[in-house]
This record gives sequence, structure tokens and C-alpha cells, in this order.
Amino acid sequence: MNKILVVARNEYFIAITSKAFLIGVIMMPVFMGGAIVVQYLTRDQVDLSPRKIAIVDPTGRLIDKIQQRAEARNENEIYSGEGDSRKQTQAAFHVEAYDDSGDSQQRADVVLTERVKQGDLFAFALIDPGVFDASKGGVIRYHSETPSYQTLANWLRDVVNDEIKQARITELNLSPESVMALSVRTPVRQFGLVEKSADGQVKDAKEENRILTFAVPFAGLMLMFMMIMSVAPAMLNNVLEEKMQKISEFLVSSITPFQLMAGKLLGAVAVGVTLSLIYLSATYGLASYYGFSSSVPASLYGWFLFYLLTGLVIFGSMFSAIGAACSEIRDAQSLMTPVMLLVIIPMMCLGPVLDSPNSLFARAVSMFPPATPMLMFARIAIPPGPATWEIVVATVLVLLFAVGCVWAAGKVFRVGVLSQGQSPSFAKLAKWVFSES
Repeated sequence: MNKILVVARNEYFIAITSKAFLIGVIMMPVFMGGAIVVQYLTRDQVDLSPRKIAIVDPTGRLIDKIQQRAEARNENEIYSGEGDSRKQTQAAFHVEAYDDSGDSQQRADVVLTERVKQGDLFAFALIDPGVFDASKGGVIRYHSETPSYQTLANWLRDVVNDEIKQARITELNLSPESVMALSVRTPVRQFGLVEKSADGQVKDAKEENRILTFAVPFAGLMLMFMMIMSVAPAMLNNVLEEKMQKISEFLVSSITPFQLMAGKLLGAVAVGVTLSLIYLSATYGLASYYGFSSSVPASLYGWFLFYLLTGLVIFGSMFSAIGAACSEIRDAQSLMTPVMLLVIIPMMCLGPVLDSPNSLFARAVSMFPPATPMLMFARIAIPPGPATWEIVVATVLVLLFAVGCVWAAGKVFRVGVLSQGQSPSFAKLAKWVFSES
């Protein structure tokens, strides 16, 4: 055990005193803050080129209104500031009325498509003749060569629907007061459950912060994912590099291969926990500053560290075994792909789990040991959390799986760390694991 701790201590201090570790600790918040700064600095970097759109309006009732709304928008809505400080922040829209009644040889959409390709138009729209008839369900067909630009399409949709709504109000002879009364929406505010103390005192339910409810499990899962991706692949590279440089042969002359692997694994886990504690401390400080610290139960920090430890042990064992079994980086890359898929599974299942954390799917996938650390933590972080028996079963399964991974990795490490010139496969690794010698 002392030899394992010596290796772990050396691995840990070498890692945390390296420039890469210090740069990583500093650069992650710098990158996150830099992204916010870049978004702020580029918020006004908008293409202000005018967008010209041709409208085919067989009803004859909408085109004038659309042109008037476009002129009003260009005059008042695309600028910020007042007076001399007035600055254009959005592109102007120019609306052309296209009459296809005089050209019976070609379809309007064919002619207008050619004009878009030539750059004369940015887009064109074809309005169905029956848009004013609610029973027919007419549509507006918007055509553009730049479908990613949605501002013009959304503006046209809102303008046309406003005008159709006004026309229907007039036809039905509804008063403005009636329309306003029909349009008022009643908000729904979400609360937790009412609590009742032992002495019969009733405590009012707290209003739920939906953003915070989903931000905590999402942020925790992302941090856990980043720690695993930072530590586990680094173990593969470390073990493989020492093997290629014959350092491992020297080390195993003093300690057993399992002691070497266990020490490296323990040191890597300690590095991941250290990084997490740094980020968790910073997060807690920010939450306290803005008054959100009480919204995150203290037990949640404990569950995060527990599942982070199990995740690091599981994937650290897998990656260290691959590093010991391979003699070249090319072989390691082919073997690590399936393991990377296991790491990514929780990210692929995150959406359904956040949406329905107590569904059958969420329960099943959170009981799958490689995905348990991230997904069970996410479920615990979403009120009211899973049932106690689910947490117990998941915890037992993930602990047994982690122990099994360490045992299997030790068997592979014992054979693979001294083997040279072999191209390993999963079948060969399985043979090493279950060999009696």
C-alpha cells in the first residue's frame, strides 16, 4: 500500500505542478469569460445590407399593408439611440409587389427564383388566395437562397398574421375591448409542495426557478464530463509514453504492475478531484455573491464528488489498460473509440433524462454503470430526485463495476505493460483478463 501511495503522490505532484495543469486551471474560466466578452463585443456586428423581397399577393389586400409596415420599420425600428447617436442595428427590408397576371408563359416562382440567383432579390413570398378564409388554412410560401436568415421570414409572418387578424376582427364586428379580453393570457407560476412541520405549522411552498432547476444538473454533469475527459485520456497517454520509453520496465522491477497502475490511477483521480474542487469553490463563491447558494443543497456537492470519483476510477482504469496493452498510438486510438462512446452515452441521453427524470428510460439508463455517475447525479439534482432504493441500487452497481474495472485493468496492465510489438484487440484483452496466471 505504501508503494501505491508513493506512486500516487509522485503522479499527483508532477501533474499539479506542471505548466499544463496551471494553464488549464486558468484558461478554462478565461475561455468561458472570453466567450461572454466576445459575444458582447460582437453583438452589433450585423450584416446591414438591405433585404429586398418580392411578394405575390393574389388577394390584393395585403401588399399595401406589408409595404407600409416595411417603411415604418425602416424608419423607426432598425435604429438604436436618439439624435446624433442614432445607429442602425438591423437590415432594412424593401418590399416589391410582383404581379404575375400579365405573364402566363412562366410561373412566378420560376421567374423570381432566377432573380434571387442573380442577386436582384434576397427572397420572395407567395401568398395563398385563401389566407383570409380560416376554414381553408392558407399558407405563405417563403423562398430564399439563405434559409439561415430567419429575421425576414419571421417579420413577414408576423405582419401578415396581424393584418389577417385585424381583417377578421372587422368582419366579425368585434370590439377592441372584446379582442383584448380574449387575448389576455393567464400566467402559470410553478411552486414546490407545501410543507407541514411536526407541530402542525404550515410552510408556504417556494416558487420554482426553472432555469436554476435545470442549470444545476446540466452544469454538474458537464463539469463531471470535462473532468473525466481531462483525466482519463491523459492516463492512457502517460502509460503508453512510459511503456514506449521503457520506463515501465524499470518501474516494475521495484513494484508490481498492479501497484504501479493503482498508484497512477489514484494520482489521476486526485488531480481530477483537485480541479473539481477549484471550480466548485469558484461556483459556490459566485452563487453566494448573487444569493443562489441556498438553492443548491449541501448534499448535492457530496453526491457530485462521490460520482466523480467513481467515474474517474471506471474510465481511468479502462484508459490505463488500453495504454498498457498498446505499443503504438495508432493501436490505442482504435481501442479507445468504443470506450469514448461509453463516456458520451450520458451526454446523448441527457435531454430525455432532464425532461422526465423519473421515466422508465431515465431509470434504466442511470442504472447502466458506465453512465450512472453522470446521469444518476443529474437525476438527484432535479427535485424531488429519485427514490431512495434507486440511489442505493445504482450506488452498489457502480461501486461493483468500478472494482471490477480496476481488477480487469490490473490483469491487462500486468501482461500488457511488458509486452512489445503486439497489435492488441478486445478479444486478446479479454483473454488476458480471464487468464489464471
